[in-house]
Amino acid sequence: MLTIIRGGNIIPATGAPVIRDGIILVRKGRIVAVGSAETIAPPVVAEEAAVIDAKGKTVLPGLIDMHLHLGLSEEKGSIGFTPEAITSSVLRTMTGLEKLIRGGITAVRDCGYPHHGIFALRQAVESGEIMGPRLFLCGRAICATGGHGASVSVQVDGPNEVRKAVRAELKAGADWIKLMATGGTGTPGERTSDVQLTVEEMAAAVDEARRRGKKVCAHCSCLDGVRAAIAAGVDSIEHGIELDDEVIERMVVDNIYLVPTLRCTRIEAESGPDSGIPEYTRRKASEIYRTQMKSFQRALAAGVKIAAGTDAGPFYLPVGGNSLVMELELMVEGGMEPMAALESATRVAAEALGVDSRLGTLEEGKLADLIVVDGDPLADIKALTNVWLVMKGGLVVHRRPAS
Repeated sequence: MLTIIRGGNIIPATGAPVIRDGIILVRKGRIVAVGSAETIAPPVVAEEAAVIDAKGKTVLPGLIDMHLHLGLSEEKGSIGFTPEAITSSVLRTMTGLEKLIRGGITAVRDCGYPHHGIFALRQAVESGEIMGPRLFLCGRAICATGGHGASVSVQVDGPNEVRKAVRAELKAGADWIKLMATGGTGTPGERTSDVQLTVEEMAAAVDEARRRGKKVCAHCSCLDGVRAAIAAGVDSIEHGIELDDEVIERMVVDNIYLVPTLRCTRIEAESGPDSGIPEYTRRKASEIYRTQMKSFQRALAAGVKIAAGTDAGPFYLPVGGNSLVMELELMVEGGMEPMAALESATRVAAEALGVDSRLGTLEEGKLADLIVVDGDPLADIKALTNVWLVMKGGLVVHRRPAS
């Protein structure tokens, strides 16, 4: 059946201007035409057609969150690995997936899940058994013994153990490999300046991933960690708290993406003692947030490719569409143009994932993953919180009821 979306202002996210009073034609899950009412007349066809009137609204590609942790608890306390705890984490993840898709997030990259149950959830989403965005998965992350994010990681020592861990995650179904290169704000007893994986260990991970045609991302909270990760050949730097001109130049030349996750550090830094966030997390975040924003601004000015991610998952960083909107707000606050911010969560994110041939823009031949929002996000990025309709693969998976 043909679906006609008409009357809205279309942001194709291709670098082309906004299409006023636009029309999108969708058939068999894909976009077959995009243009203005002047260039695309509604087709006269024998088949039944569904018409979606988007007049006064904005149509844009579905949003992509490049960094979250679906399996972290939204409650205070540590992750457990009893059968009951694993079941609970899976059920929480199912709830989170529904929140994401209803919020306009049509694809996500999970950057560290506590167990392999996430792969079964991906299969359930793909088969339509449960509602959720497209899932690009790292499986369990890889960290040094006792290192950052151990609760969602395989703990390793030395290149051989790294290779074994990478092989296990790829065998389970990982699309990416996630490395915990440095310390972070969320783990006690370590500094954000601690480099925890060596260049040799990370290079072993990259080599194993490349053999299978997969990519590698690295959590980096200090400059030495970024240097080591770049030397090892990773594809994206997560957080990038400290960046200097040298590593920024390498990122541009080597086509390494930055996923800054400004929202995470900002919330941690500005929360008070009654927030439930540990004191060590709040203290470390307050020490590094200004440095992180400056690094983001330097990378932006130099032309580093920046993809949007939230680091959502902990109880104080709940999973949902609004979390990505706050990340885009902070990018705009840091000097990114609103259109570029939108593209960081659509076209650029799809490029980073390696799926830009089918996702990330509104173009003929692409999968029909799109959202319709009230208002104009180019005038006010917060308009992205007013999701009216979500389409995934040509199917309307969420539509706000008429008030």
